Amino acid sequence: FKQEIFLRYARPNQNIQFIGLGKKSEMKLNRLREALILASAHAGRLKVPSLTLHLSSVGSFEDYTVKEVTQAAVESLVLPLYKFTPFKKEAKENSGVKTVTVAVDTAEELTEGKKGLEKAKLFIDSCNLVRNLVNTPHNALKAPDLANMAQDVAKKVGLKVTVFTEKELQKEGFGALLAVNQGSDIPPRFVILEHNSGKKELDTICLVGKGITFDSGGISLKPADSMETMKDDMAGAATVLGIMEMVAKLNLPLHVVGFMPITNNMPSGKATVPGDIVKSYLGKTIEILNTDAEGRLILADAVAYADKNYKPTLLMDFATLTGACVIALGEAGAGIMGTDQASMDKLKKLSCFTGDKVWQLPLWEEYREELKSDIADLRNIGTGRGAGSSKGGMFIQEFISSKTPWIHFDIAGSAFISKPTHRYYPKGATAACVRLVSEFLINWPHH
Repeated sequence: FKQEIFLRYARPNQNIQFIGLGKKSEMKLNRLREALILASAHAGRLKVPSLTLHLSSVGSFEDYTVKEVTQAAVESLVLPLYKFTPFKKEAKENSGVKTVTVAVDTAEELTEGKKGLEKAKLFIDSCNLVRNLVNTPHNALKAPDLANMAQDVAKKVGLKVTVFTEKELQKEGFGALLAVNQGSDIPPRFVILEHNSGKKELDTICLVGKGITFDSGGISLKPADSMETMKDDMAGAATVLGIMEMVAKLNLPLHVVGFMPITNNMPSGKATVPGDIVKSYLGKTIEILNTDAEGRLILADAVAYADKNYKPTLLMDFATLTGACVIALGEAGAGIMGTDQASMDKLKKLSCFTGDKVWQLPLWEEYREELKSDIADLRNIGTGRGAGSSKGGMFIQEFISSKTPWIHFDIAGSAFISKPTHRYYPKGATAACVRLVSEFLINWPHH
Protein backbone atom coordinates (compact mmCIF):
# COMPACT_ATOMS: atom_id res chain seq x y z
CA PHE A 1 0.00 0.00 0.00
CA LYS A 2 1.10 3.52 -0.76
CA GLN A 3 0.51 6.25 1.78
CA GLU A 4 0.92 9.97 1.20
CA ILE A 5 0.47 13.23 3.05
CA PHE A 6 0.35 16.69 1.49
CA LEU A 7 -1.18 20.16 1.79
CA ARG A 8 -4.87 20.17 0.95
CA TYR A 9 -6.09 21.61 -2.32
CA ALA A 10 -9.24 21.32 -4.40
CA ARG A 11 -9.63 18.09 -6.37
CA PRO A 12 -12.58 16.22 -7.87
CA ASN A 13 -14.05 13.44 -5.72
CA GLN A 14 -15.96 10.46 -7.05
CA ASN A 15 -17.06 9.19 -3.64
CA ILE A 16 -17.33 11.26 -0.47
CA GLN A 17 -17.95 9.63 2.90
CA PHE A 18 -19.46 11.57 5.79
CA ILE A 19 -19.11 9.88 9.16
CA GLY A 20 -20.74 11.22 12.31
CA LEU A 21 -18.34 11.33 15.26
CA GLY A 22 -20.84 12.37 17.92
CA LYS A 23 -20.55 15.26 20.34
CA LYS A 24 -17.31 17.20 20.16
CA SER A 25 -17.10 17.25 23.96
CA GLU A 26 -17.14 13.44 23.97
CA MET A 27 -14.74 12.96 21.07
CA LYS A 28 -11.99 10.44 21.82
CA LEU A 29 -9.23 9.08 19.61
CA ASN A 30 -10.64 5.55 19.75
CA ARG A 31 -13.90 6.86 18.28
CA LEU A 32 -11.94 8.34 15.38
CA ARG A 33 -10.10 5.04 14.91
CA GLU A 34 -13.33 3.04 14.80
CA ALA A 35 -14.93 5.53 12.40
CA LEU A 36 -11.99 5.30 10.00
CA ILE A 37 -12.00 1.51 10.20
CA LEU A 38 -15.61 1.64 9.00
CA ALA A 39 -14.59 4.10 6.26
CA SER A 40 -11.83 1.76 5.11
CA ALA A 41 -14.19 -1.21 5.02
CA HIS A 42 -16.80 0.78 3.08
CA ALA A 43 -14.21 1.97 0.57
CA GLY A 44 -13.12 -1.63 0.10
CA ARG A 45 -16.68 -2.74 -0.65
CA LEU A 46 -16.96 0.03 -3.24
CA LYS A 47 -13.61 -1.11 -4.72
CA VAL A 48 -12.31 2.44 -4.45
CA PRO A 49 -8.58 2.43 -5.38
CA SER A 50 -7.62 5.43 -3.23
CA LEU A 51 -8.83 7.01 -0.04
CA THR A 52 -8.21 10.57 1.17
CA LEU A 53 -8.83 11.88 4.67
CA HIS A 54 -8.97 15.63 5.26
CA LEU A 55 -7.45 15.83 8.73
CA SER A 56 -9.13 19.13 9.62
CA SER A 57 -12.53 17.50 9.16
CA VAL A 58 -12.10 15.34 12.25
CA GLY A 59 -11.67 18.33 14.55
CA SER A 60 -9.05 18.82 17.24
CA PHE A 61 -7.92 16.47 19.98
CA GLU A 62 -6.61 18.38 22.96
CA ASP A 63 -4.69 15.39 24.30
CA TYR A 64 -3.02 14.46 20.99
CA THR A 65 -0.76 16.14 18.45
CA VAL A 66 -1.16 16.27 14.67
CA LYS A 67 1.57 13.63 14.47
CA GLU A 68 -0.33 11.29 16.79
CA VAL A 69 -3.70 11.83 15.10
CA THR A 70 -2.14 11.21 11.67
CA GLN A 71 -0.52 8.02 12.95
CA ALA A 72 -3.83 6.81 14.38
CA ALA A 73 -5.67 7.70 11.17
CA VAL A 74 -3.26 5.87 8.87
CA GLU A 75 -3.19 2.76 11.09
CA SER A 76 -7.00 2.73 11.20
CA LEU A 77 -7.33 3.03 7.43
CA VAL A 78 -4.61 0.53 6.45
CA LEU A 79 -4.57 -2.25 9.08
CA PRO A 80 -8.09 -3.50 8.16
CA LEU A 81 -6.96 -4.02 4.55
CA TYR A 82 -4.67 -6.94 5.51
CA LYS A 83 -5.23 -10.27 3.74
CA PHE A 84 -3.36 -13.55 4.17
CA THR A 85 -3.09 -15.24 0.76
CA PRO A 86 0.29 -17.08 0.41
CA PHE A 87 -1.41 -20.48 0.21
CA LYS A 88 -4.08 -19.59 -2.34
CA LYS A 89 -3.38 -20.91 -5.82
CA GLU A 90 -5.01 -17.93 -7.45
CA ALA A 91 -4.89 -15.17 -4.89
CA LYS A 92 -7.04 -12.33 -6.10
CA GLU A 93 -5.25 -9.04 -6.46
CA ASN A 94 -6.58 -6.54 -3.95
CA SER A 95 -9.33 -4.76 -5.86
CA GLY A 96 -9.89 -2.26 -3.08
CA VAL A 97 -7.88 0.57 -1.58
CA LYS A 98 -4.27 0.79 -2.75
CA THR A 99 -3.44 4.38 -1.82
CA VAL A 100 -4.21 6.20 1.42
CA THR A 101 -3.76 9.97 1.54
CA VAL A 102 -3.98 12.34 4.49
CA ALA A 103 -4.53 15.98 3.51
CA VAL A 104 -3.61 18.81 5.90
CA ASP A 105 -4.01 22.60 5.87
CA THR A 106 -0.71 24.13 6.97
CA ALA A 107 3.01 23.66 6.48
CA GLU A 108 3.38 22.95 10.20
CA GLU A 109 0.75 20.22 10.02
CA LEU A 110 2.52 18.83 6.97
CA THR A 111 5.81 18.50 8.87
CA GLU A 112 4.19 16.86 11.90
CA GLY A 113 1.88 14.74 9.80
CA LYS A 114 4.75 13.24 7.83
CA LYS A 115 6.32 12.10 11.10
CA GLY A 116 3.08 10.40 12.09
CA LEU A 117 2.81 8.80 8.67
CA GLU A 118 6.32 7.31 8.81
CA LYS A 119 5.73 5.94 12.29
CA ALA A 120 2.42 4.40 11.22
CA LYS A 121 4.10 2.69 8.26
CA LEU A 122 6.68 1.10 10.58
CA PHE A 123 3.98 -0.07 12.96
CA ILE A 124 1.87 -1.51 10.14
CA ASP A 125 4.84 -3.40 8.67
CA SER A 126 5.72 -4.98 12.04
CA CYS A 127 2.09 -5.86 12.75
CA ASN A 128 1.76 -7.55 9.37
CA LEU A 129 4.99 -9.48 9.96
CA VAL A 130 3.43 -10.86 13.15
CA ARG A 131 0.10 -11.57 11.46
CA ASN A 132 1.79 -13.47 8.62
CA LEU A 133 3.79 -15.62 11.04
CA VAL A 134 0.81 -16.45 13.28
CA ASN A 135 -1.46 -17.23 10.33
CA THR A 136 1.10 -19.59 8.75
CA PRO A 137 0.28 -23.29 9.30
CA HIS A 138 2.54 -25.58 11.28
CA ASN A 139 3.71 -27.60 8.28
CA ALA A 140 5.24 -24.41 6.87
CA LEU A 141 6.54 -22.92 10.14
CA LYS A 142 8.18 -25.38 12.50
CA ALA A 143 10.65 -24.42 15.25
CA PRO A 144 13.75 -24.26 12.99
CA ASP A 145 11.75 -22.26 10.41
CA LEU A 146 10.65 -19.66 12.95
CA ALA A 147 14.21 -19.39 14.26
CA ASN A 148 15.47 -18.86 10.70
CA MET A 149 12.84 -16.16 10.15
CA ALA A 150 14.01 -14.42 13.32
CA GLN A 151 17.59 -14.54 12.05
CA ASP A 152 16.51 -13.03 8.73
CA VAL A 153 14.70 -10.16 10.47
CA ALA A 154 17.65 -9.59 12.79
CA LYS A 155 20.07 -9.38 9.87
CA LYS A 156 17.80 -6.96 8.02
CA VAL A 157 17.41 -4.48 10.90
CA GLY A 158 20.79 -4.90 12.64
CA LEU A 159 19.93 -6.93 15.73
CA LYS A 160 22.46 -9.25 17.34
CA VAL A 161 21.08 -12.78 17.22
CA THR A 162 21.99 -16.01 19.02
CA VAL A 163 20.26 -19.36 18.48
CA PHE A 164 20.48 -22.31 20.89
CA THR A 165 19.95 -25.74 19.34
CA GLU A 166 18.80 -28.80 21.26
CA LYS A 167 22.38 -29.69 22.20
CA GLU A 168 23.00 -26.23 23.65
CA LEU A 169 19.67 -26.27 25.50
CA GLN A 170 20.67 -29.56 27.12
CA LYS A 171 24.04 -28.12 28.10
CA GLU A 172 22.40 -24.99 29.60
CA GLY A 173 19.85 -27.04 31.54
CA PHE A 174 16.58 -25.99 29.89
CA GLY A 175 14.80 -28.98 31.39
CA ALA A 176 11.27 -27.60 31.22
CA LEU A 177 11.52 -26.57 27.56
CA LEU A 178 13.05 -29.91 26.63
CA ALA A 179 10.28 -31.75 28.50
CA VAL A 180 7.68 -30.09 26.27
CA ASN A 181 9.72 -30.97 23.17
CA GLN A 182 10.22 -34.57 24.30
CA GLY A 183 7.32 -35.97 22.26
CA SER A 184 8.32 -34.23 19.05
CA ASP A 185 10.45 -35.28 16.09
CA ILE A 186 11.22 -31.61 15.41
CA PRO A 187 14.10 -30.11 17.43
CA PRO A 188 13.50 -27.01 19.59
CA ARG A 189 15.16 -23.63 19.31
CA PHE A 190 15.84 -20.74 21.67
CA VAL A 191 16.41 -17.41 19.94
CA ILE A 192 17.95 -14.33 21.58
CA LEU A 193 17.64 -10.99 19.77
CA GLU A 194 19.54 -7.99 21.10
CA HIS A 195 19.35 -4.27 20.35
CA ASN A 196 22.21 -2.06 21.58
CA SER A 197 24.22 -5.03 22.79
CA GLY A 198 26.98 -4.11 25.23
CA LYS A 199 25.65 -0.64 26.08
CA LYS A 200 25.57 -1.09 29.83
CA GLU A 201 24.66 2.54 30.50
CA LEU A 202 21.19 1.96 29.00
CA ASP A 203 18.15 0.50 30.76
CA THR A 204 17.69 -3.18 29.88
CA ILE A 205 14.23 -4.35 28.82
CA CYS A 206 13.72 -8.08 28.33
CA LEU A 207 10.85 -9.41 26.19
CA VAL A 208 10.01 -13.12 26.33
CA GLY A 209 7.49 -14.76 24.00
CA LYS A 210 5.93 -18.22 24.07
CA GLY A 211 6.72 -20.04 20.83
CA ILE A 212 4.65 -23.22 20.65
CA THR A 213 4.42 -23.68 16.87
CA PHE A 214 1.56 -26.16 17.28
CA ASP A 215 -0.13 -27.23 20.50
CA SER A 216 -1.90 -30.56 20.34
CA GLY A 217 -1.96 -30.64 24.14
CA GLY A 218 0.54 -33.49 24.20
CA ILE A 219 -0.61 -36.61 26.06
CA SER A 220 -3.34 -34.44 27.63
CA LEU A 221 -4.74 -34.16 24.11
CA LYS A 222 -6.97 -31.23 23.19
CA PRO A 223 -10.46 -31.77 21.71
CA ALA A 224 -10.52 -31.87 17.91
CA ASP A 225 -12.87 -28.90 17.67
CA SER A 226 -10.87 -25.83 16.58
CA MET A 227 -7.54 -27.60 17.08
CA GLU A 228 -6.43 -26.15 13.73
CA THR A 229 -6.16 -22.73 15.41
CA MET A 230 -3.41 -24.04 17.68
CA LYS A 231 -0.90 -22.92 15.06
CA ASP A 232 -1.40 -19.55 16.82
CA ASP A 233 0.29 -20.74 20.02
CA MET A 234 3.54 -19.11 18.91
CA ALA A 235 1.92 -15.66 18.84
CA GLY A 236 3.92 -14.59 21.91
CA ALA A 237 7.22 -15.31 20.16
CA ALA A 238 5.98 -13.59 16.99
CA THR A 239 4.95 -10.58 19.10
CA VAL A 240 8.47 -10.33 20.52
CA LEU A 241 9.95 -10.52 17.01
CA GLY A 242 7.62 -7.77 15.78
CA ILE A 243 8.46 -5.49 18.69
CA MET A 244 12.19 -6.13 18.31
CA GLU A 245 11.98 -5.23 14.61
CA MET A 246 10.25 -1.98 15.58
CA VAL A 247 12.80 -1.19 18.30
CA ALA A 248 15.68 -1.66 15.87
CA LYS A 249 14.10 0.40 13.08
CA LEU A 250 13.43 3.26 15.49
CA ASN A 251 16.89 2.80 17.09
CA LEU A 252 15.47 3.37 20.57
CA PRO A 253 17.97 4.44 23.25
CA LEU A 254 17.41 1.25 25.25
CA HIS A 255 19.11 -2.11 25.61
CA VAL A 256 16.26 -4.39 24.53
CA VAL A 257 16.62 -8.17 24.47
CA GLY A 258 14.04 -10.53 22.99
CA PHE A 259 13.79 -14.23 23.81
CA MET A 260 11.88 -16.81 21.77
CA PRO A 261 11.67 -20.37 23.23
CA ILE A 262 10.31 -22.43 20.34
CA THR A 263 8.94 -25.98 20.07
CA ASN A 264 5.73 -27.80 19.29
CA ASN A 265 3.79 -29.92 21.82
CA MET A 266 3.04 -33.39 20.49
CA PRO A 267 2.02 -36.80 21.86
CA SER A 268 4.18 -39.84 21.17
CA GLY A 269 5.66 -42.87 22.88
CA LYS A 270 8.53 -40.73 24.17
CA ALA A 271 6.43 -37.73 25.25
CA THR A 272 6.29 -36.34 28.77
CA VAL A 273 3.28 -37.79 30.63
CA PRO A 274 1.19 -36.49 33.55
CA GLY A 275 3.02 -37.18 36.80
CA ASP A 276 6.50 -36.66 35.40
CA ILE A 277 8.83 -34.35 37.32
CA VAL A 278 11.33 -32.16 35.47
CA LYS A 279 14.09 -29.82 36.59
CA SER A 280 13.95 -26.29 35.23
CA TYR A 281 16.77 -23.95 34.21
CA LEU A 282 16.46 -22.20 37.58
CA GLY A 283 16.79 -25.53 39.41
CA LYS A 284 13.22 -25.71 40.68
CA THR A 285 11.45 -28.99 40.04
CA ILE A 286 8.03 -29.12 38.42
CA GLU A 287 5.41 -31.86 38.68
CA ILE A 288 3.64 -31.95 35.32
CA LEU A 289 0.00 -32.79 35.95
CA ASN A 290 -1.32 -31.63 32.59
CA THR A 291 0.84 -31.64 29.47
CA ASP A 292 -1.49 -29.07 27.90
CA ALA A 293 -0.22 -26.49 30.40
CA GLU A 294 3.05 -26.41 28.47
CA GLY A 295 3.46 -22.73 27.63
CA ARG A 296 4.30 -21.84 31.21
CA LEU A 297 7.00 -24.53 31.17
CA ILE A 298 8.94 -23.10 28.23
CA LEU A 299 8.43 -19.59 29.61
CA ALA A 300 9.76 -20.70 33.02
CA ASP A 301 13.14 -21.56 31.50
CA ALA A 302 13.16 -18.51 29.22
CA VAL A 303 12.32 -15.88 31.86
CA ALA A 304 14.76 -17.45 34.31
CA TYR A 305 17.52 -17.30 31.70
CA ALA A 306 16.69 -13.69 30.83
CA ASP A 307 16.53 -12.63 34.47
CA LYS A 308 19.74 -14.35 35.53
CA ASN A 309 21.90 -13.34 32.57
CA TYR A 310 20.62 -9.84 31.72
CA LYS A 311 19.40 -8.37 35.06
CA PRO A 312 16.59 -6.41 33.37
CA THR A 313 15.18 -3.07 34.43
CA LEU A 314 11.85 -4.56 33.34
CA LEU A 315 10.93 -8.04 32.10
CA MET A 316 7.76 -8.59 30.04
CA ASP A 317 6.46 -11.91 28.75
CA PHE A 318 3.81 -12.56 26.10
CA ALA A 319 1.84 -15.77 25.73
CA THR A 320 -1.36 -17.30 24.45
CA LEU A 321 -1.32 -18.88 27.87
CA THR A 322 -4.78 -19.76 29.17
CA GLY A 323 -8.29 -20.48 28.00
CA ALA A 324 -9.32 -18.93 31.30
CA CYS A 325 -8.26 -15.51 29.99
CA VAL A 326 -10.48 -16.01 26.93
CA ILE A 327 -13.40 -16.87 29.19
CA ALA A 328 -12.75 -13.78 31.32
CA LEU A 329 -12.08 -11.21 28.59
CA GLY A 330 -13.16 -12.78 25.32
CA GLU A 331 -11.25 -11.80 22.19
CA ALA A 332 -11.43 -8.04 22.78
CA GLY A 333 -8.26 -7.58 24.83
CA ALA A 334 -5.32 -9.05 26.72
CA GLY A 335 -5.00 -9.78 30.41
CA ILE A 336 -2.01 -8.21 32.15
CA MET A 337 -0.58 -8.84 35.61
CA GLY A 338 2.72 -8.29 37.33
CA THR A 339 4.79 -6.49 39.92
CA ASP A 340 5.43 -3.13 38.21
CA GLN A 341 2.25 -1.18 38.82
CA ALA A 342 3.59 2.07 37.36
CA SER A 343 4.35 0.37 34.05
CA MET A 344 0.98 -1.38 33.97
CA ASP A 345 -0.76 1.95 34.59
CA LYS A 346 1.18 3.46 31.70
CA LEU A 347 0.23 0.54 29.44
CA LYS A 348 -3.44 0.98 30.33
CA LYS A 349 -3.22 4.68 29.50
CA LEU A 350 -1.41 4.05 26.21
CA SER A 351 -4.02 1.47 25.23
CA CYS A 352 -6.45 4.36 24.87
CA PHE A 353 -4.15 5.71 22.13
CA THR A 354 -3.32 2.47 20.32
CA GLY A 355 -6.69 0.74 20.70
CA ASP A 356 -4.98 -2.41 22.06
CA LYS A 357 -7.21 -3.15 25.03
CA VAL A 358 -5.71 -4.59 28.22
CA TRP A 359 -7.26 -5.46 31.58
CA GLN A 360 -5.30 -6.01 34.78
CA LEU A 361 -5.85 -9.31 36.58
CA PRO A 362 -4.80 -10.04 40.19
CA LEU A 363 -1.87 -12.02 41.56
CA TRP A 364 -3.29 -12.81 44.99
CA GLU A 365 -1.18 -14.90 47.34
CA GLU A 366 -4.03 -17.40 47.79
CA TYR A 367 -3.30 -18.63 44.27
CA ARG A 368 0.30 -19.49 45.15
CA GLU A 369 -0.86 -22.13 47.61
CA GLU A 370 -2.54 -24.00 44.78
CA LEU A 371 0.75 -24.30 42.87
CA LYS A 372 2.47 -26.27 45.62
CA SER A 373 3.27 -29.92 44.92
CA ASP A 374 3.58 -32.72 47.46
CA ILE A 375 6.56 -34.25 45.66
CA ALA A 376 8.19 -31.36 43.74
CA ASP A 377 8.76 -27.65 44.19
CA LEU A 378 5.78 -26.72 42.01
CA ARG A 379 2.92 -28.24 40.04
CA ASN A 380 2.20 -26.86 36.57
CA ILE A 381 -1.54 -26.39 37.18
CA GLY A 382 -3.47 -25.17 40.21
CA THR A 383 -5.55 -27.44 42.41
CA GLY A 384 -8.80 -25.55 41.76
CA ARG A 385 -10.60 -24.61 38.54
CA GLY A 386 -10.94 -20.87 39.07
CA ALA A 387 -8.52 -18.00 38.32
CA GLY A 388 -6.63 -20.01 35.72
CA SER A 389 -5.06 -16.99 34.05
CA SER A 390 -3.77 -15.55 37.31
CA LYS A 391 -2.40 -18.92 38.40
CA GLY A 392 -0.62 -19.26 35.06
CA GLY A 393 0.97 -15.86 35.56
CA MET A 394 1.90 -16.68 39.14
CA PHE A 395 3.61 -19.88 37.98
CA ILE A 396 5.83 -17.81 35.66
CA GLN A 397 6.55 -15.38 38.50
CA GLU A 398 8.10 -18.27 40.44
CA PHE A 399 11.05 -18.21 38.01
CA ILE A 400 11.81 -14.48 38.26
CA SER A 401 13.66 -12.72 41.06
CA SER A 402 11.38 -10.81 43.42
CA LYS A 403 13.61 -7.78 42.77
CA THR A 404 12.92 -7.78 39.01
CA PRO A 405 9.98 -5.67 37.80
CA TRP A 406 7.82 -7.93 35.67
CA ILE A 407 4.63 -7.86 33.57
CA HIS A 408 2.85 -10.86 32.04
CA PHE A 409 0.58 -10.47 28.98
CA ASP A 410 -1.95 -13.25 28.43
CA ILE A 411 -2.93 -12.73 24.78
CA ALA A 412 -4.85 -16.01 24.41
CA GLY A 413 -8.05 -14.27 23.34
CA SER A 414 -6.77 -11.23 21.50
CA ALA A 415 -3.89 -12.67 19.43
CA PHE A 416 -6.09 -14.74 17.10
CA ILE A 417 -9.80 -14.11 16.63
CA SER A 418 -12.52 -16.44 15.39
CA LYS A 419 -14.45 -13.86 13.37
CA PRO A 420 -13.89 -10.36 11.97
CA THR A 421 -14.44 -7.46 14.34
CA HIS A 422 -15.43 -3.84 13.85
CA ARG A 423 -11.87 -2.92 14.74
CA TYR A 424 -8.72 -3.59 12.69
CA TYR A 425 -8.97 -7.27 12.41
CA PRO A 426 -10.16 -9.75 9.84
CA LYS A 427 -10.50 -13.32 11.10
CA GLY A 428 -7.18 -14.78 12.31
CA ALA A 429 -4.03 -13.17 13.66
CA THR A 430 -4.21 -9.62 15.03
CA ALA A 431 -0.69 -8.69 16.23
CA ALA A 432 -2.25 -7.77 19.57
CA CYS A 433 -0.05 -5.63 21.84
CA VAL A 434 2.68 -5.02 19.24
CA ARG A 435 1.76 -1.35 18.79
CA LEU A 436 0.97 -0.93 22.49
CA VAL A 437 4.31 -2.22 23.77
CA SER A 438 6.21 -0.41 21.02
CA GLU A 439 4.61 2.88 22.13
CA PHE A 440 5.43 2.00 25.71
CA LEU A 441 9.11 1.57 24.85
CA ILE A 442 9.13 4.74 22.73
CA ASN A 443 7.81 6.64 25.75
CA TRP A 444 10.37 5.15 28.18
CA PRO A 445 11.22 6.31 30.85
CA HIS A 446 7.81 7.12 32.24
CA HIS A 447 8.19 6.77 35.99
